[in-house]
Amino acid sequence: MLGLLHIENIAVIRKTDVDFREGFNVLTGETGAGKSIIIDSIGALLGERTSRDLIRSGERFASVSGWFTSPGARAKAILAASGAEESPDGSLSLERRLYADGRNICRANGSPISLQALRELGAELVSIHGQHDSRVLLDPAVHIRILDAFAGNSELLARFCRELSALKRIRSRQKAVLSDAGERERRRSTLEFQINELESANLVPGEYEELEKSRKLMLESAKLSNALACAVGELGNDESSVSERLFNAAGFVRAAGDFLGEEVSSAAARLEESAINVRDCAETLERALGALNFSERDADRLEDRLAALSSIRKKYGGSVESALEYLENARNELDGLENFEDTAKKLEEEYRAQYVLTLDAAEKLSSQRRAAAEKLEKAVCGELEYLCMAGAKFSVRLGTRTRDGRTIFGSDGIDTAEFFLAANRGEDFRPLARSASGGELSRVMLALCTAGGQSGASADTVIFDEIDTGISGVAASRVADRLSLLSRERQVLCVTHLSQLAAAADSHFLIRKGQENDRTLTNVTELDREGRISEIARINAGEGFSDAIRLAAAEQLDAAALRRSAL
Repeated sequence: MLGLLHIENIAVIRKTDVDFREGFNVLTGETGAGKSIIIDSIGALLGERTSRDLIRSGERFASVSGWFTSPGARAKAILAASGAEESPDGSLSLERRLYADGRNICRANGSPISLQALRELGAELVSIHGQHDSRVLLDPAVHIRILDAFAGNSELLARFCRELSALKRIRSRQKAVLSDAGERERRRSTLEFQINELESANLVPGEYEELEKSRKLMLESAKLSNALACAVGELGNDESSVSERLFNAAGFVRAAGDFLGEEVSSAAARLEESAINVRDCAETLERALGALNFSERDADRLEDRLAALSSIRKKYGGSVESALEYLENARNELDGLENFEDTAKKLEEEYRAQYVLTLDAAEKLSSQRRAAAEKLEKAVCGELEYLCMAGAKFSVRLGTRTRDGRTIFGSDGIDTAEFFLAANRGEDFRPLARSASGGELSRVMLALCTAGGQSGASADTVIFDEIDTGISGVAASRVADRLSLLSRERQVLCVTHLSQLAAAADSHFLIRKGQENDRTLTNVTELDREGRISEIARINAGEGFSDAIRLAAAEQLDAAALRRSAL
């Protein structure tokens, strides 16, 4: 859901915030007040193409940002793929800044993202339909997604995608095995050289790290040898060493202990134990000193081995372990090349078996789509009739993907789907993109949303820009009812000139122009009850309306609330 929208330096808007609410939101105002600018700003935030003319005159940049609550799983996946992090509260903030020199800076949760990533996120968050909309229903590629959502095909579609991925993996292995003989020979020669190089290296996991430690020890050996030699000299076996002096002292004390008692004798024993410990330490240090005796030849051998391992690491993945893994894979690939006829036959059998599984998944998906298409046609036709598009007929045309007479797999199955409309009685069906006006297109989208529940669009926010074009009276009331009904499942934003739609909304925003320092400014204000009554009266009667018209507007607002609660 779109919460706070911040717009800065776009057209006649210097700076404004719009805090949209859950449910049904309407935007009203005089023609030319700037309602379309709000929609254009949201479109810019969603990654749509923009013009530099959108930047307010005299300003260096324009920006629009929006805060969305609870983005869905697909939006989160796009966010992760773009390198941006999720916010701690699970919300999503988007920002797009447009510069006069043509630059775009896009951010998600404060992290820079590409314009394409912003566009993909926008498609998951908001669906815009109106007079100048060129997305969603005008793109036949989206129609099959709407049909799948209506049919509840997510599990069948997921199964097909898994089977297709497995089929593609087998095909990739086939291409590698069945490449031309010259390429196979070149690959075999390369693999044999690499295998020989890796086997000759006698690689041992962890060896490189151990050699690095030995090199560091060798570089410090002179300093360490001097320190150990000094320590051994102090602790060693000659008469002046610590251990000998301790032994001598223990003998003197033991002699005295025969006369002075058990406490002195105990001291003699402890002195002897200390002397033994000191001598053990001296022997340990002597052995360590001997281990530090590196020859120049030892150093050369160590450096040569490190150089060889460094070369292997650079060529085969950055570590000895990755080089060993590459060796195993190379042996397997070489074995496959040497026995490519057997391997090719085995892969062909695997491919045929997997093709059957993939085709079965595709046909089950196709069968479900055909059954759902009939139900969707009836449901949408019923909704269009309710929305006063009398005589309008809606059709879902399903086809099969083929190439050279063969059925082929697409990323979503073997089917193509396109929506057709006969907008008036007696007219032929034509593709929806070429048969509906802006207002009709919006009502078709509304019909899809209400007929299919959550299937009409994946986005949690749906925007209808002037869905009221060409309607009034009963049709307007029915459109208002359907928008209210839809707003129970998702957030609805609607730009309107009709009081029926304005009265039916949960939240009402007034857009109007003003003047400041000889500049035109557009402001957006959320109306309270009194403000709504005045705006509905203006819509109905224009300027200078009477108290009776104002009273009628209040009655209309109350009646709409009762009608909404009765839905």
